[in-house]
Amino acid sequence: MVATVVFLAGGLPHGAFDIHRVMERALLGRRSLVAFVALYLAILIFALVCWRIAPQVILPVFLLTAIVHFAEDWPEVEEPLFRAALGFAPLCAIGVGHPDTVASIFAAMSSEAAGLAVSRGFLLLAPVTILIAAVGLAVTARTINWHRPALFAGLIAALFVLPPLIGFALFFCAFHTPRHMIGIRRELSSHAPLRLVLIGAGLSGLAVLIGLAFVPQLLSGGVLSAAAGFQLLAALALPHQNAGWMERVLRRKKRGKRAPGMVSDARLAS
Repeated sequence: MVATVVFLAGGLPHGAFDIHRVMERALLGRRSLVAFVALYLAILIFALVCWRIAPQVILPVFLLTAIVHFAEDWPEVEEPLFRAALGFAPLCAIGVGHPDTVASIFAAMSSEAAGLAVSRGFLLLAPVTILIAAVGLAVTARTINWHRPALFAGLIAALFVLPPLIGFALFFCAFHTPRHMIGIRRELSSHAPLRLVLIGAGLSGLAVLIGLAFVPQLLSGGVLSAAAGFQLLAALALPHQNAGWMERVLRRKKRGKRAPGMVSDARLAS
């Protein structure tokens, strides 16, 4: 239960600022911003409902989203294969180090057959994935400061040996979340630090309350609590991953409603 709280505390806050970042960029009008918030919440609720009624369908979506999201931690890696392997490596490390626990967590998230299939898939793909990720780290360490690749390698090694939730919480809190929070702090520099803390804590707490309405097992403890925690993170990851796309679509829609005779942005820039 404690480890579930820790990895939720590490995973939720950096997604809690999506709406504020869109507001800060001020690219959307009031109606478009309301549409953005409504669409964001609709995707979140749709994902939570899917975990209740069709978990076998949304499970592969969750895994793919997690890989893509973790791969985004490496914008300096130009080779897509290396970036994909680096995104998949944390999941493979947990899968190889703790196959039975991983199978039980994914079984609780979806079904016993799906849990077993995911666990076997990690075991099958892990050797090639870890090898490609190691090569990618070695190549990347030659062009950027070596501290980040070294930290990543150490955390991947820890995922093999630490209990899964503790290892995952450590990876989130020590590697994944800090990079995002630095970017958020830079983008929302006009906000006081205390205000950012209150926003992050408040919206993360709200997300947990929404999650409890759909996955009350979050308070059960043990494997059920871990599975519910992953379901909540997975549901929140869908709108978080698509926030940029939604903003671009709504911005284009706003431009498309420009009054006849108005000068386009492209002509103004020329």
